[in-house]
Amino acid sequence: MDWLTQYAWVGALLFARLGSVLMLAPGWGEQATPATIRLAAAVLVTAALAPSLAAVAPPPPTSIGGGFPLVLTEIVIGLVIGGGARLMMSALQVAGAVVGISSGLGFAQQIDPIASQTSAVFAGFFSLMGVVLIMDAGLHRLMIEAAAESYEMFPPGALPPLGDTSVFVTDAVSASFRLGLQIAAPVLIFSLIFNLSLGLVARLIPQVQVFMIALPLSVLLGLAIAALGLGGGFLVWIEEMERQAQLFSTR
Repeated sequence: MDWLTQYAWVGALLFARLGSVLMLAPGWGEQATPATIRLAAAVLVTAALAPSLAAVAPPPPTSIGGGFPLVLTEIVIGLVIGGGARLMMSALQVAGAVVGISSGLGFAQQIDPIASQTSAVFAGFFSLMGVVLIMDAGLHRLMIEAAAESYEMFPPGALPPLGDTSVFVTDAVSASFRLGLQIAAPVLIFSLIFNLSLGLVARLIPQVQVFMIALPLSVLLGLAIAALGLGGGFLVWIEEMERQAQLFSTR
């Protein structure tokens, strides 16, 4: 019975970390992803890793209260890993909002199934594209690999250093805003030039009703420029997502 108790204890620690990662990781943590799929993935990975980690895991506690701090530590580590990847999805929300405002479609709102809230049309579209690209590039598997390999960096029961965790979260937040502006940069630059040109035309030729043609022209050109620049922007975003996951890999 001792070995059964040890394996059950190791499984609980593994499931706490892996379940927390899959709850937030892009592609896994979406509302459209059934909870049974996330649960099945966490259980399967837990069963696969339990034998290899049984020797390095801390011994089972003598009471339920004694094991609570260790389980809580595993949950925190999982939330940090999954939350860092989830922040990268925020970059698409930022990019979509900037593109919508810059192209004149900021007023168009819809229900974003990824963010589970009302957002700009572009923000919802970018979020859906992000999930599609994650699945196509295999990054949903990379999230599980990052969670599994994180045990080499943070063994069960080992809490990450607070300073390093703070730096990681800060870098992830700043990277999400930076990526969002990079993706939206072509449309943002167009918007600045377009509105400056409209101002000059309105000042030099007051008889021309520039605002009658400004909105449709802004939407048309904004959509065209967004379509041309999205490929490069999403490629940079995918590379950043991969780098974010590999931070927890020792390879």
